Amino acid sequence: MQVGRLQSNGADGMKRSNAALKPKAPGDAGARQVDFDELPTYVGYVVRRTQAKIFGEFEAMLADFEFTPGSFGVLTLIRVNPGITQVALAAAFGVDKSTMSPVVFRLEKRGLVRREVLASDRRCHSLFFEPTAEASFLAARDKGRAFETSVASRLSKTEQRELARLLGKLQGARA
Repeated sequence: MQVGRLQSNGADGMKRSNAALKPKAPGDAGARQVDFDELPTYVGYVVRRTQAKIFGEFEAMLADFEFTPGSFGVLTLIRVNPGITQVALAAAFGVDKSTMSPVVFRLEKRGLVRREVLASDRRCHSLFFEPTAEASFLAARDKGRAFETSVASRLSKTEQRELARLLGKLQGARA
């Protein structure tokens, strides 16, 4: 699939500093423009770059709450699935438990969630959203929803449906 080359003018949505365009002294590590060769024609590359841009914008929007897109997603699932195990949570996100552990640890350290040892299997923990975090979570969720509306508005309704269909297809779902 031909997606297109990255343009030096930022057509890919990537911010470029003016410093990157100025001539540099020979031997200066930043003296060259980066040639992306065929990378921008790779679907996975373009999807990942788009995700990184949107995630960066999301994180900036929720900076006051100190949430990354990942930690906000984890907190959301714990909130609506009281008692979910860390293993089930990791599976829901398609990552392994060792990837999920630091995220849960940080949320627990901030007092947003708590872990309880499962009586049926003392090696496992169930996770619970702390009620004292509700007001902060709802405020962050409102900002997150406004952000999502803003991102979605970059596409028409028809384009949003088509993007969802195509991304589902890339994930292996029937389209």
